Amino acid sequence: MTRLGARLLIVLMSTFLAIGVVACGEEFGFSGNVGLELTYTPVPPLSYNIETGLTLGLSVADFTFEAKTIFDLSGFQSQEFGVAVGIGVVSIADEILFDPYFSWNQLSVDADIVGITVGVDLILADIAGQTASHSMGTVLELSSGVISGFSITTLTGFGATNLVNLLGGIEAPHSYDLLGLFYNLNGLCVAQMEPKVTMVPNFYFEEEFVRLEIDFCGILSSSSTWLDWNGFVKEVFEFGYRFEEPCLAFLTAITIDDSFAITGLDFILDLGIGAVQFTSWTSFAPPTTPSVLPVVFSGQRFAVSFEIFGAWITSETGFDGSFLFERQRLAIVAEIEPVTFTSLTVFDGLGFSSQCLRAGVTFCGVTLYTTAAFDVIGVTEVSVGFELSF
Repeated sequence: MTRLGARLLIVLMSTFLAIGVVACGEEFGFSGNVGLELTYTPVPPLSYNIETGLTLGLSVADFTFEAKTIFDLSGFQSQEFGVAVGIGVVSIADEILFDPYFSWNQLSVDADIVGITVGVDLILADIAGQTASHSMGTVLELSSGVISGFSITTLTGFGATNLVNLLGGIEAPHSYDLLGLFYNLNGLCVAQMEPKVTMVPNFYFEEEFVRLEIDFCGILSSSSTWLDWNGFVKEVFEFGYRFEEPCLAFLTAITIDDSFAITGLDFILDLGIGAVQFTSWTSFAPPTTPSVLPVVFSGQRFAVSFEIFGAWITSETGFDGSFLFERQRLAIVAEIEPVTFTSLTVFDGLGFSSQCLRAGVTFCGVTLYTTAAFDVIGVTEVSVGFELSF
């Protein structure tokens, strides 16, 4: 049997096994999902690659299990397992990744008591790729949201940096919420990978992250501080206000480095009128040439979203630091039961840049979908797949 035939046999056996699990799930009362996706990618000049991804998820009461396996024409690529269980106020989760060799194992234990969360993450990772150099790290978490509208989160890393990735990589939480139109466009056709902390050699104190958030009586404010064994590293501060009628919010975000110099400045305005939402994002960054100003204008973006005949249309227009047109993104998301359709078109200063189309149909818990992406040269990716929920 050829290697390609063996891989296809494994995929088919996994699919039949998943269907058997579905039948058992109906008898024992648990829920889950199974999916299979085939992706064709051209490889210049005259070759191509076909990738197969199989996903499986199961849930029984407070126990969940997820697995994802990826093969391509060269063989096994990656395998990821995730398991989580809740025992009263304690939550335990474990994640293991092989890509294709052992790469990551993260065990998380969190306890939530009277609004106070105490957690620890034990991480073992390969930090050198194929040379198999493993390093261990620990992240301690303490967070609380006891007071209405106020919360505090602290993360302490030993052998690990970039701890903000445990919070989704979000450095400015209120900015992230108000810039939802932009981030929705980022993940419309491209699956967003969950960020991970960065592992470093040796088990020493590496980083301390402290975040304070306020969302009370219309006031929006947050402070995110990074510290290492040398002291202060970086600070991101936000302050703004939200009105209910009309639905209007404005926010200022400032980034300060270890020399207490301003390295970033953002002004955000978000306005909602009925079914129309408008967001303005003005950015300032350090100059590339000598200047008496710590930051100079670096870009302006506008995003607007509205609904027409059941279809949501979102448009983003961006200008660079020279006030010249930089990028235009236009998204259309339509859902007419049981069919969904998504289109994302990108233009740059030279004209058309890329296009992504996705169509799917859902019936009896089964979703069939196809995705195609192309640019000015031609097709860049085509995917077909199905998802079964039970």
